Amino acid sequence: MDFLKNKAKSSARPATPSKPNTSRSKLVQSPYRVPSGKLIPKHRPTNSYGGVLQSDRSHGQLKESISKPVLKTTYDTRPKDVKSVLGHRKSSSIAERPSSLPLTDPEFTHKRKYSIDRIKIEVILSFSYKTMTGYMPGNPAKVNQDSFITIQNLTDECTFFGVADGHGINGKEVSSFIKERFPILLSKDPNLLGNPRKALSVCANKTNLDLAHQEFDVNFSGSTFVSILIRGKKLWCANIGDSRAFIARQLPDTYQSYKNIRSKPIGNHWMSIALSRDHKPNESDESSRILKHGGRVEAYQDEHGNPFGPARVWLKNQNIPGLAMSRSLGDRVAGSVGVICEPEILEFDLTPEDKFIVLGSDGIFEFLSNEDVLKIVVPYWRINDVNGASEVLAKEAKYKWMKEEEVIDDITCIVIFLNVP
Repeated sequence: MDFLKNKAKSSARPATPSKPNTSRSKLVQSPYRVPSGKLIPKHRPTNSYGGVLQSDRSHGQLKESISKPVLKTTYDTRPKDVKSVLGHRKSSSIAERPSSLPLTDPEFTHKRKYSIDRIKIEVILSFSYKTMTGYMPGNPAKVNQDSFITIQNLTDECTFFGVADGHGINGKEVSSFIKERFPILLSKDPNLLGNPRKALSVCANKTNLDLAHQEFDVNFSGSTFVSILIRGKKLWCANIGDSRAFIARQLPDTYQSYKNIRSKPIGNHWMSIALSRDHKPNESDESSRILKHGGRVEAYQDEHGNPFGPARVWLKNQNIPGLAMSRSLGDRVAGSVGVICEPEILEFDLTPEDKFIVLGSDGIFEFLSNEDVLKIVVPYWRINDVNGASEVLAKEAKYKWMKEEEVIDDITCIVIFLNVP
């Protein structure tokens, strides 16, 4: 009987552990990407013999040592399961080495340690941009002072877009500096993944401080800056000044019949959702801050003392600088009387009904409302022509300027088509 038992034991097939998951996240290289330890799962070297068999010779040596009741090594003093050790195939990489430690603790498993919301979810279908130099009588060599940012891989998880509208003598230099500096600071900010709101605010203030140390003068030059940070289905819009961003949402129309109280879809309608607010000096909260800092808010006055044009920021006893916005980057003189660079940040949850986003300088929105822009873009969204959408939007904005004014402001827009799962 003992002989039969031993024979049955020897003929039993050893259990072979299941093949561990060896998949890896594909990291897209980016000039702005910063390595993050949280994103790359670290595998600890296993203590199991099954993961270190390198040759048939070592395999044979292991078989010879099976006769011992307890297998001990310098690496591990605990008893080994002999059958599971013999059943292992040779491992081709560290990632395939099975662990002899209990697999109940996530620290010793091959599963990723980061949560599902940290895996990049693609929501951007396509995007396009268009920028046009404005027109000023007597200045044929006018420079386009707008700049824009389109970075699909700011990090492995984040996409970033932005529009900066420079003003003043060195407005072009300011907006170009923002384009170069801000994404670098943001990609390196330790709060980017854990607290994006704080990261956007800190980087705006750092950029503003850096502007004061450049070769070009920023006493009477500055820039607006509206930006969009997207991570998965989360969006953060940070705005400084009077550039603008909004999202277009498509909603089904419904009706209720007398026989059936349930609503039935009969079509679709569109609505624009503002992601930013224009920072104008005549806004109550903005003007109160400026007045507290010793500034004054007034429009230009004609020879009869009648106001005309938008409200502007002035020093208390001098008619400078006359800035037509209450927040900006640069503008050191205006900053002395309450013009700040602190962004107003809106956090937004994207849904499948959100179809596209538009960012633009005030060259786009001076004579076009969000609803006007939406109506221009929708026909191109229907045929999935994002390039046509940005092209026609810029042309329509230019036409409005030509109709309303003798000058034409610089015009810049970014149109982003979405596909939110």
